[in-house]
Amino acid sequence: MQDLLIDLDNTVYPEDSNIFAQIDLKMKSFIAKNLNVSLDEAFKIQKKYFVNNGTTLRGLMLYHNIQPEMFLNYVHEIDLTSIKKNEELSDELKKYKGKKIIFTNGSDKHAKKVLKQIGLDKTIDHIFDIIKADYIPKPDISTYQKVIKEYSLDPDKTIMIDDLPNNLKTAKELGIKTVLIKKDFFNSKTHNYIDIICANLLDTIRKINKGII
Repeated sequence: MQDLLIDLDNTVYPEDSNIFAQIDLKMKSFIAKNLNVSLDEAFKIQKKYFVNNGTTLRGLMLYHNIQPEMFLNYVHEIDLTSIKKNEELSDELKKYKGKKIIFTNGSDKHAKKVLKQIGLDKTIDHIFDIIKADYIPKPDISTYQKVIKEYSLDPDKTIMIDDLPNNLKTAKELGIKTVLIKKDFFNSKTHNYIDIICANLLDTIRKINKGII
């Protein structure tokens, strides 16, 4: 039996729910307010820190001594009503007997709200969030080592499901099987660390339950 590491945002719900677009706007306004810069400058800082540090928050902590709790509470205060209940996904996850772990760069509080909204709060076993990771985000390998140790995972018997290719690259280096969630065309030939591409999480769990993955 394999265990599952499942990303949260844009993975457990469709990207077109526009949840992360809301978070994106909140991050920009937080930076503008707390660093006293324009929204345009805030956007540049936000993206630079995301690319260079794994998350915008990590960059803000390293270079501006921003308190993470304040940031996380602010950016996750959003409207989740566009996330629809997904009973089919809940049913498929209930069938699966391996560990089902949410592995997110967001907070535990945000993850619980999202899981409740989609109807997965009773089907997920654990949440490994950015706080448990000591605010060191995916794709840093030390965070993967922490999650492996925390839940006694065997990388050879673990599947990681994420919508960001870079996060899967680290997983593959550790021997974890990788599934990219991508609805549109994606050239996996240029990313040899991706084992399988699925349109959504429901399709992924169905294939896992059937033994295809």
